[in-house]
Amino acid sequence: MTPTIALDSRDPRPLYVQIADALASAIERGELVPEDRLPPIRTLANELDVALVTVSQAYETLAAHGRVVSRVGRGTFVAPRPAEESPYARTWEPSLLSRGERMEGVLDRLAQARAPGAISLASAHPAPETFPMAEFGRAMQRTFADDPPEVMQYRANTGDPELCATLAEALHARGCDAVADEIIVTSGAQQAADLIASVLLAERAVVAAESPTYSGTLGVFDARGASYVEVRSDADGVRIDDVERVFAEYRPRLFAICPIAENPTGTVLPARRGKAIVELARRYDVVVLEDQTGWTFAYDVPAPPPLAAYDTDGRVVMMESLSKSIFPALRIGYLRVKGALRATIEAAKVRTDSFTSTLTQRALWRFLSTPAYARHLKSARALYRHRRDLFVDALTQALPWTEITPPQAGTNLWLRLPARLSTQAAFDLCAREGVLVMPAEPSYPTRSGPPALRLSFGDLDDATLREAVRRLARALAPS
Repeated sequence: MTPTIALDSRDPRPLYVQIADALASAIERGELVPEDRLPPIRTLANELDVALVTVSQAYETLAAHGRVVSRVGRGTFVAPRPAEESPYARTWEPSLLSRGERMEGVLDRLAQARAPGAISLASAHPAPETFPMAEFGRAMQRTFADDPPEVMQYRANTGDPELCATLAEALHARGCDAVADEIIVTSGAQQAADLIASVLLAERAVVAAESPTYSGTLGVFDARGASYVEVRSDADGVRIDDVERVFAEYRPRLFAICPIAENPTGTVLPARRGKAIVELARRYDVVVLEDQTGWTFAYDVPAPPPLAAYDTDGRVVMMESLSKSIFPALRIGYLRVKGALRATIEAAKVRTDSFTSTLTQRALWRFLSTPAYARHLKSARALYRHRRDLFVDALTQALPWTEITPPQAGTNLWLRLPARLSTQAAFDLCAREGVLVMPAEPSYPTRSGPPALRLSFGDLDDATLREAVRRLARALAPS
């Protein structure tokens, strides 16, 4: 049975690309299954009223990307799937060789592709012009001038008391009933995630994770030998029906989620879904690790409260890095932990590095307590919103074959590729045109999913963004 193929003369894609995309989509939806025979070229050409060469090019395009196989004298058939997929959640069991290798191959490819004049949309770096160097420098000077030498002594604690109080007050303003004693200051979000993993994840522990999600956190879990179950998402973030299914069927130890400025998609999870997730975690005895990094750069609507605001029994552990919102060299993050988990995580922190730099914490406390911090966030948010809008508009015009979804927060855009084009092929095509992109695979907990690219726009000026889009358009244009 031939799936419906609607050709549109107004579509900017060539006819053979429209045919290839329609057939690839039918394969993705399961309307065409492995070993199904596609119509003979002449038959389909007559049905669609196109030239024989048009259908032949469509079949060749599908074959080049592994969607179909041609067998001499027999015809063209849907290729076997590389792995069986569940209609709901995919799981992944780790191997000794795969641990800690989530990003290594990608970084090698990026290094090899880098050439003079290349534009990187892969780095996800913040804009250096937003860094509040003068204001933070003054806070550092006041620290040297005002704090007694004893404050800079070795310290075996989990954070400067005044900084912890300031961070707790900020959470309280967002609807989370936090107190200073629940804050554990860490050396960035990576250490925060590793502390949670060291306490909660035994060998081959099951971790549920939204998909796609931040590859850095997944890399921490990889190193602990985690087994993953992915939770599917829609335009508003993780689907509550799939959260419940995964919790009930797999009983994960931990559920990892970025509710705001989800990296890589920029999605903001509605508050009603956040509240429902906490209720389900309580029902199925799951610990939730929410990453609130990036909440300061929500663009179109105010950031909703953290999931921790709905937590009553210490089931939600919240982490945030200040590297993106202030500057990366700060290397300060924190955990908000309440209840029985706190003492265990505090002990793990002290075992790891005794304490995070007191000097930096004291300067950060002073900076956060000045009007300069609010001014900095307002200015940086305005710059990133401008760059987001410019980038989205340029991509919408240059890539008419795909739907561009503007990120609701953060500085990453998730570009879904047509089914005919693999992520690896897109990466190679872009590199040849001098634009570097981040492949989707490291962001999938199971390392497999629909072809896509993460494009980061935060540290590129207007002219560079426009040139990057021109190169993307040349690289990904149907040929």
